[in-house]
Amino acid sequence: MTVKVTRTVCTTCHARCGAIVHSEDNKILKIEGDPNQPFSRGMFCGSGFSEREIHEHPDRIIYPMKRVGERGSGKWERITWDEALDTITKKTLEIKEKYGPEAIVTGQGTGRTWNHWHCRINSTIGLEGWSLVPTHVCLMPHIIPNALTLGVFSAGSGDFFNANTMVLWGTSATALRSRIRTVLDRQGQGAKLIVIDVRYTDIAKSADIFLQPRPGTDGALALSIMHVLIKEGLYDKEFVDKWTYGFDELAERVKTWTPEKAAEITWVPAEDIVATARMMGQNGPVAFNISLGVGCMHTNAIQNGRAAACIQGLLGHIDVKGGLPIALQFSVMLDDKITLWDPKKDPGRPDLKVLGGDEYRLYKSFGRSQWPKAVWRAVISGKPWPVKMMVFIANDPLLCYEETKTTREALLSKNLEFIVVKDFFFSPTAKLADMVLPSSDWAERDTIDEELFPNTVISTERAVDPPGECWDDWKFFLEWGKRLNPEQWPWKDEKEMVLWRMKELMGMDMTWEEYVKGAYFSMEPGGKKEPTYQKYAKGMLRKDGQPGFNTRTGRIEFRCDTLAHFGYDPVPDYIEPAESPISTPGVFKEYPFILTTGHRLYSFFHSAWTNIPAQRELYPYPFVLINPADANQLGITNGEWVSVESPRGKVSAKAHVTHEIGKGVVALPRPGWRDDCKELGLPGYGWDGANPNVLIPAEPADPSFGSSPMKSSLCRIVKQEIKS
Repeated sequence: MTVKVTRTVCTTCHARCGAIVHSEDNKILKIEGDPNQPFSRGMFCGSGFSEREIHEHPDRIIYPMKRVGERGSGKWERITWDEALDTITKKTLEIKEKYGPEAIVTGQGTGRTWNHWHCRINSTIGLEGWSLVPTHVCLMPHIIPNALTLGVFSAGSGDFFNANTMVLWGTSATALRSRIRTVLDRQGQGAKLIVIDVRYTDIAKSADIFLQPRPGTDGALALSIMHVLIKEGLYDKEFVDKWTYGFDELAERVKTWTPEKAAEITWVPAEDIVATARMMGQNGPVAFNISLGVGCMHTNAIQNGRAAACIQGLLGHIDVKGGLPIALQFSVMLDDKITLWDPKKDPGRPDLKVLGGDEYRLYKSFGRSQWPKAVWRAVISGKPWPVKMMVFIANDPLLCYEETKTTREALLSKNLEFIVVKDFFFSPTAKLADMVLPSSDWAERDTIDEELFPNTVISTERAVDPPGECWDDWKFFLEWGKRLNPEQWPWKDEKEMVLWRMKELMGMDMTWEEYVKGAYFSMEPGGKKEPTYQKYAKGMLRKDGQPGFNTRTGRIEFRCDTLAHFGYDPVPDYIEPAESPISTPGVFKEYPFILTTGHRLYSFFHSAWTNIPAQRELYPYPFVLINPADANQLGITNGEWVSVESPRGKVSAKAHVTHEIGKGVVALPRPGWRDDCKELGLPGYGWDGANPNVLIPAEPADPSFGSSPMKSSLCRIVKQEIKS
């Protein structure tokens, strides 16, 4: 047969690098980066290259199966897709009729191309919003401060292609794969690089300034940077006067946040804080990439994110070349036409049944989700109402959520009548399910969430057919939805769904062949190639068509009265993490290290792929980063097995003794090494053996958003006498 060459996009992580897949007779022969993809520009990493191993892996779930033994016994029987969907639909209708739609929970993990369709199926069932997703810790605690402060509903990734100063804060360009090339190229052209991270990451060695704050103190650092910007007149006074609200109150707030004061709290030298502020204020435009390490996985998440957003408002590099673009695609991602959300209904209204909504009102209103521990409590206790059915797609809650033992207790509860898991392999959660469904991966499907690219749609096409009867998640939602309400799911297949979305939401009417051939489509007005800048001044952001930002006041809000409504100080302030040497000195005496978890490893994404040889060989064993001074004091040598313990539990890891982490801090990465890798003879550690979330409490949490301290809690390190 002739070798087939397919241009598509890898969705293994959020970088979404362009891929060229060479295949023959439905087998992947070779994968390379797409040099024409405007963002990755040919960059590609080992995770994407391992798609051939994933496609052919003998342990893939490739057929729908139902449980025939006791839950968790591992006894399964193959069924057809029709039987699977009919059973799911029957249970959906029965439980909805008996208990109400709120007794059904749909669980999503990382967005793998179908965020919007997940929301649509919920609307079809009778639920509002996302149902159960980890957005209390992932992206949303950062997006919400951006949206309420800057009117930018995105994670706020800056224009590094044209910036004079690039700021990587709580994220690594190397872990984002494609961005590393842009950063290094721009540095070669004279741009400056500031890296702020609790770890000395690979990209930090290329930084002009590197700051290493104590975990969870980013808000204090941001306030101090603003102190210098305002005191030395390094902010954009004209922009602030014309386009911002509450500057005087912000200036008063940061007046006491001297670099010396912040240095005591953050452990960052005062002179480095001053140098950072001056570089930001004197070498614009400045592009920020601020991620989960700053305003997400902390008990002070929202205020941390607010302070970081306000820095960008002060500098004024908003929607300008080299600054912070205001992309329009996020309005498409969750358009009411696709989610079926009713814009007239306030998601925060008191009568809406959302588990955890009474405690975490901001999460209910803007996260539009159920708070995870409240879901597990409802399963176990039946209060405030019963939860009887759960459907998880691309989600392994045993590795995903904090306080893992509570999650497992809920999944094993006899109160839970029906669990469905759709995934690639038998995750720890899938092993507890009543039904498992097979998923197709990125080279095996035609769909992608185009909104992740700034103002650009990049089309995709299936390179190889999926093994067995693996289905795209879009197809699963479509067929389930048709059985529940065919009028809301009128499409024949996933291709029709893609083309409808292109036409209805983006104004692009085309055939499938035209979609694939077009490859890269501009979402700029009139389809022009060059971005439209300063849209706020042209009345392009607000629904009323008036100049300004998409905020309550129409200005960038240093004072945010919306947040005051939810119990926050309307002006950003610093709150000490709930568990820390300062907040809980008694706990700190017994658990004398600050624990940060969840940093990315190059080969893995979240808890997936520890069974894939091409990825596992890079990180064969779980490990914990510990500073040489701390290791020496404890008598721990590099590569030695240790236990990392907190008041919630313990996990095993090999000590990686390194200056990558600061003294007094230890770091556990994200994967959890749940699966064994037979080809390499490496063991798996299941749901609890090396899973950092075993150590993390659900509460105390951010006061109105419910963010848990995945990146700032306390632990201790204990040598293991025998390797686990």
